[in-house]
Amino acid sequence: MNTSQNIHAYLLKLVILIGIAAAVVTASPVTGSARQPGSQSMEAGYSALRLFLQDEQRLTTIRRIKTVLTFDGVSSRTAKLIDQIADSSEQALEDLEALSAAKPAIIFEKFDDDSIGKATLDSMRYSTAKEFIFDKGEFEKSLLLSQSQILPVISHLARQLEQNETNAKRKAWLNDLADRYDDYYRKVYARISVTT
Repeated sequence: MNTSQNIHAYLLKLVILIGIAAAVVTASPVTGSARQPGSQSMEAGYSALRLFLQDEQRLTTIRRIKTVLTFDGVSSRTAKLIDQIADSSEQALEDLEALSAAKPAIIFEKFDDDSIGKATLDSMRYSTAKEFIFDKGEFEKSLLLSQSQILPVISHLARQLEQNETNAKRKAWLNDLADRYDDYYRKVYARISVTT
């Protein structure tokens, strides 16, 4: 399989992954919430945001494992950008956890491990990570392309949540998060142009 086919296959998996994540998040009702009716979509949105940030915080680990296994990593500029995204995602998760306690509190969805959607999502996440690590194609380009797909999703999700958020601190945080991930997207896009 050539590099172009690998990238297309990865992008298709990423699109399917995002669709399944959205379906899993929106399909399960949230119980015990202190929010008003209609807030289930907000809580589902926050749960999806948390899920995406958890995946993003693992980017540095994936990059380092690939470097150790193949003795071939990514350029220093790409490594720096990927590490910034991972660090920023880790910090965003900590911020989100702290802000979730503010009124009205966010009750994150706990996905049932026995559900078909969760099992499929986990399988695709594992498969994608495995391809990143063991694929002998152009790892740097694949990594950047994956980021060009997921960063706008995170930014868009943060903006949608911001529009409906009633808590002023969370609203400001979501705006900052969306701006930050928009900026990362522009930087990733510039790196794709350089690596191509």
